[in-house]
Amino acid sequence: MIVTAEQIEALRPYIGNIEEMVSADDVDALLDAVDDVVIDNILGNNNEPDAEGKRIQRIYDDIAAQNHVYWD
Repeated sequence: MIVTAEQIEALRPYIGNIEEMVSADDVDALLDAVDDVVIDNILGNNNEPDAEGKRIQRIYDDIAAQNHVYWD
């Protein structure tokens, strides 16, 4: 799995076991955890992400692209 140190640090406040998730080498599980953070942000802000939610969404998108995760 390709995840940068900067991405790990940005996600650490939201995903307490981020290192274990990266070590498990399951990109889908990591993306699910990041998606949960984004959804929580949206739900906490009247169904619209704030700046932090948008930043986390970009991290999600970057990790997906780095790992060639594509959905139909």
